[in-house]
Formats: sequence, C-alpha cells, structure tokens
Amino acid sequence: MVEEQKILSIIDYINQNNICNKYLDKLKNIIGNNNVEIISRVKEKQSALDKMKVRHFVSANQISDFIGYMIITDTVEDVYKIKNRIENNLGNCLEEDYIKNPKNGYKSIHLNYLVEKNIPLEIQIKTKQMKAAQDIVHDKIYKNFNLSEELRNVLSNLVFLKVLKQ
Repeated sequence: MVEEQKILSIIDYINQNNICNKYLDKLKNIIGNNNVEIISRVKEKQSALDKMKVRHFVSANQISDFIGYMIITDTVEDVYKIKNRIENNLGNCLEEDYIKNPKNGYKSIHLNYLVEKNIPLEIQIKTKQMKAAQDIVHDKIYKNFNLSEELRNVLSNLVFLKVLKQ
C-alpha cells in the first residue's frame, strides 16, 4: 500500500508542478524545428498501478516512465541525430537501443532520465514507420494480458516484421 501511495504522490507532484511541460519545452529547444512530432504524457494513475501489479514490481521506483515523450521523425539517421542532441544537452542517461537490438521486433531508442525529485522520465525516439508498427501492437497485443507472454511475443514479432519489412 505504501508503494501505491508513492505512485499517486509522484503523479500528483508532476501534475501540480507542470513538470511534463517544463521538459517538453526543453526538448523542443534542444531539437529545434527539425520536422519532428513530439507526443508527451504523464502516466495515468491507474496505468502506473496496473504496471506495478502486472510486472510484479515491488517498488514505485521500478517504473521508468512516469513522464513520457515520443519523438517521431522520418529516418533512422534522424533518430540517432536527435538522440545525440538530447544526450549532449541533458547529460548521461540509461540508453536502450532497440533499433540495433530489437525487442520482440520492436524498434526505437529509449533514453531514461531521473529529473527533479528523482522522477523517472523516458524519451522514445522512432521513425514514423516504427510508430505505425507500435500503434498496431501496443493495445491489441502488448497490453493484452489475456494472451500468454509467449504468444504476445510471437505476435509482436510478426507484426513488426511485416510493418517494418525487416
């Protein structure tokens, strides 16, 4: 119950202090007007609580995306340019390169930062094609817990393979 309360207080703090928009403005300044789309969100309280339960997390600190940004661009080359600009401006982070090392077919760059009050913030950078594939998979397969994990992985791989034409 303590961890659930911590989740709620983190999300309340983010919303009350406009943290998401603060870092969105920083990202816009870093990236500039490079023909990109940036989607931002604060994780919904129920979504965070569900994530704790489904992933068997014991601590709210295991949630890496209380604040999330998705940066969508045209080419893989642009993805890496944007990644480098962000890292050069925001500093060290935990980087996961799912373009070089796809996860169940999923491709993207994830940059994970801890911002004020150690709030986890995740930046995903991907192409329009990667985003289209993710849109197909995310709700219908990835978050469909009526399917076994093995079946979700197989289906994800098939969709990503088809859409991204690997």
